[in-house]
Amino acid sequence: MSDSDRWIPIDPTVRAGMYQSLDQIPEHHRLRVYQNRFEGEDTWNSYLTAQSWREETLSEKRRKHLERTESRWKSFIKAQERHHALCTPADADAYARVLRDEYDLSLDTASKYWGDIERFYRWMFHHTEYPHRYHPFVMAASNYESSRETWIQLLTRDDR
Repeated sequence: MSDSDRWIPIDPTVRAGMYQSLDQIPEHHRLRVYQNRFEGEDTWNSYLTAQSWREETLSEKRRKHLERTESRWKSFIKAQERHHALCTPADADAYARVLRDEYDLSLDTASKYWGDIERFYRWMFHHTEYPHRYHPFVMAASNYESSRETWIQLLTRDDR
């Protein structure tokens, strides 16, 4: 399927919405201002519960993949001194590079892990109980080469 055949184009700038970059976002809407609100909250677990991705209904392979996804993301974002639900576009891009360089994953495998976190952020973006007025992963794909490459791989995979 070519990009012109898609209902929503692959181009992340089309999907980014009103804000194309972090500097366009008013300070009071930036995710970092919500750090105190999210302290002690396991938003990832809330996401898994909402998606009905409970351990007893998942294949062993999928459960282990989600555990690795959670562990890698939370470890990475903790090192950035942020809550796992409050990353910046630069964090999303750095995570794409970490998956490839530090974990030595192929682009295809890295896109699976990066894509799981992208879907988590998309879920928060579409739920009013979360303050997500922009999507850091789409914004990263619009502004950084590593994320764009990962994004394109994610959206063009045959087994999505």
